Amino acid sequence: MAQDEFDYHEFKKEIEYSLTGLSKQLVVSFAWRCGVRALPLLGAKGHFAFWEKEKRMEYLYSLFWALDNTASTFTTYVTDTDVTAVSAGNAAEAAYAATAPYAASSAASATSASSAVTYAAFVAYAATTAAYAADAAERLGISLTKQIRMDVQQNAREGGRGFIGDYGKFWSRFLHALEKEGCSYWGSLVQKWLETGFQIDEEALRCRLSVHPEKREQGAVAVAQYLMELEQGAKRLNEARIIILGDKGAGKTSTALKLVDPYSELPGPEESTPGVDITSWVLDKHDFNVRIWDFAGHTVTHAVHQFFLSERCLYILVCAGRTEEYNRLEYWLSQMQIYGGQSEVLILVNKTDKHDHSVAINKLKRKYPIVGLYNFSLREDQDDMVSFRERVIDYVVNNPSWKKQEIPEKYYKVKEKIESLFVLGNLDKGEEMINKTRFEEIAEELEVADEEILLRDLHDLGISLWYEDIEGVDMLVLNPEWISHGIYTIINWVHRQKQHGLSLRQFGEVFQGQKKRYPKKRHEFLFKLMKHYQLAFEIKKGKSRYLIIPHLLQEDQPDEKWIPTFHIAESLMLRYKSEIDLPSHTISRFIVRHHEEIKHEKNLPLVWREGVILEDGDGNIALVVEDNRKIEVSVKGSTKTIYLDRLRATLNGLFKEFKKQKPELQYRVQRYGELPESEEGPVKVTGRELTRIIADSDTPLWMNDQRILSLANRNIPHSDEITGQSISLFFTKNEYNINEGNLIQGDVGNLVRTQNNFNFQNCNINLQSNLNELSQLLAEKGNQEDAKELINLAKAVEEAEDYESPKEVQKKGIANRLKRFIEELADEKTNLHKVVKGVKNGISIAQDIAKGYNAIAQWTMMPQVPEPFLKKPKR
Repeated sequence: MAQDEFDYHEFKKEIEYSLTGLSKQLVVSFAWRCGVRALPLLGAKGHFAFWEKEKRMEYLYSLFWALDNTASTFTTYVTDTDVTAVSAGNAAEAAYAATAPYAASSAASATSASSAVTYAAFVAYAATTAAYAADAAERLGISLTKQIRMDVQQNAREGGRGFIGDYGKFWSRFLHALEKEGCSYWGSLVQKWLETGFQIDEEALRCRLSVHPEKREQGAVAVAQYLMELEQGAKRLNEARIIILGDKGAGKTSTALKLVDPYSELPGPEESTPGVDITSWVLDKHDFNVRIWDFAGHTVTHAVHQFFLSERCLYILVCAGRTEEYNRLEYWLSQMQIYGGQSEVLILVNKTDKHDHSVAINKLKRKYPIVGLYNFSLREDQDDMVSFRERVIDYVVNNPSWKKQEIPEKYYKVKEKIESLFVLGNLDKGEEMINKTRFEEIAEELEVADEEILLRDLHDLGISLWYEDIEGVDMLVLNPEWISHGIYTIINWVHRQKQHGLSLRQFGEVFQGQKKRYPKKRHEFLFKLMKHYQLAFEIKKGKSRYLIIPHLLQEDQPDEKWIPTFHIAESLMLRYKSEIDLPSHTISRFIVRHHEEIKHEKNLPLVWREGVILEDGDGNIALVVEDNRKIEVSVKGSTKTIYLDRLRATLNGLFKEFKKQKPELQYRVQRYGELPESEEGPVKVTGRELTRIIADSDTPLWMNDQRILSLANRNIPHSDEITGQSISLFFTKNEYNINEGNLIQGDVGNLVRTQNNFNFQNCNINLQSNLNELSQLLAEKGNQEDAKELINLAKAVEEAEDYESPKEVQKKGIANRLKRFIEELADEKTNLHKVVKGVKNGISIAQDIAKGYNAIAQWTMMPQVPEPFLKKPKR
């Protein structure tokens, strides 16, 4: 089938019809095959340079990870459907960033097929996968349609092969591209799939899907190296972590003690945990080691908890049986989900009186991964505690994520060696940290080739902590509790002093009773750790160095006279709006990152616990405040868009760390006629504009980032319910520089499908027609010079039909030439603008040309332009 004969939509319909009636398992298996067939086409040019270098390994790996998750849905080795859905999004992002989008999207759609909801959706996604794969091949002059049809005929599972010869020269280019990136492992995997008729080695699949998330985040090369180490010998980790959360006095420490020994004495109220206690619980019968992290409930320590909460844990939420504490359940559940993702939770209600208090458990289960509710007294109900303990043991030893967790055998030997150097819970025995030289000696003794990779892996697994990015630190912390206890001790000491900071010299007072464990030579390390975890920032006074801890600052904001005003007509305003309580550290971490920009008035820093006023040195001022589940940012100044970009990047980075419950990013949109207050009162706007309706009033117009971008890209105005205005969002999009890269959340897959549904060839034909028509009209008016330029531009657009990628279109400069022409059309001072305006149908043709350019601009990720001759809103 020649390329010009291939009809994407007809082929998709054909496959969709052929798949109808097959089981879900077979449909998904077929989609997976098509995704595999498309992968080699990504390397058709012999490189992956169409992805930015810093994203390349992430994108490449996301496609293999997505296909493996799809494979798990039709083999006996099944993963969580939520994981599959997430992998679909990751692969979709890679597809969207690729300039060979149909090939990458084939893998993305294969994953979507496995995570669809209805049978019709399974079939539709599988057919889309096939069409993407076939189209990508046709664009390179090869055909996969016969093989894809055979896959359907053979029930998508039995028989069939993938012939490497089908790809011609593109196969060697694919392998070469992977080899250049250090990813030959993945090329061998695809080759094995094709040569064995798409047979899946389920043990190897299990191994690939068992790679821990921290390693996966490092991308294709790191995962490949790790898997090759596992092939040389693997060892089950057999370790689990339990995290106990709840308010002060709920019974968390008692729960930890009773889990290890259900007959132990309960601690007194004076023995409340100051920060976090880590207890080792060895399940000898099951050859399992459990670490129990018991977190303090005092609110002053909550800002620190985030650094020790993680995925792949069992959470136990302890609530005292008092009515007022039930309202706190959802607070802790939401905090757990932000950092624990899909980690599951057991709720233990520690009854403190004879009254039964009900928990709306079914309502909570709809929102959170709760696997059990227990209601008994830790002090009195011994049998219930034993039953609860047995439930926890059963969960730990049978949890798939822990049962299947393996690490290379050499790594395991190093782990055993370094853990033998100290005894958890007995600080008089062994060492809690060693220097890097000592670690390298251990690694060399046990024949580990790459100590740096091993250091990072042990850190990611929480076995030992290594801070390679902290300058001057050469210590490997063998006992993570040394760090957590040290940091909590500092926070609690400063809080008791009713201060918000301390000097390095004062660390001696902080650890007065713990000099052996925290000697003076370790104070500098702890000082730097506070900065590393963004709990504090450093200032200098003379020769003294101080740490300022934002979440211990005064609650009240500075005097009103120091708070700048931000009117809508001269400012940019955005906000992050959350449905849950934001973690208490969020604004604190933002302040730490921007502490050098804190504005001062009469030597008074304008910063408080929940807000800060900043200045960037270029005349821009910002107010950032947290209030009632929102963080609001207001910026004014001559280059306010640039400054807003920086502040938004920081906050987006903080919120993207959330595994769940990301807030909505909204922007303040200016209505026409919305002007700042004057001294005489509201400013009036006459004529067709509305009388000034709202100026910094109680009903501002806020709109989320996705809606603004979607409407602006399609040149659709927003219809304002309050004023009845049709507001163009093009200017809002540009003023705030809103693009796909700074969306805080959303369905990336929709973006991929939007991109891939764009028909570049059809768009070009329409553009050529419009350019030639306008050229003829201009020639009739005697404007020969511009008419000739349009003819040349139409020819360039026609040539662009042969270009294979958005990057190539962008590189050839076609889009830029169109953009400059449209901008000249829009400029009222130019002769071209005046001539076109006077030509019959000239305005509508010019606007169609602008729409055509904007469609290409969205495809090539270039700036868009407003349609010429549209009336601009008054600002």
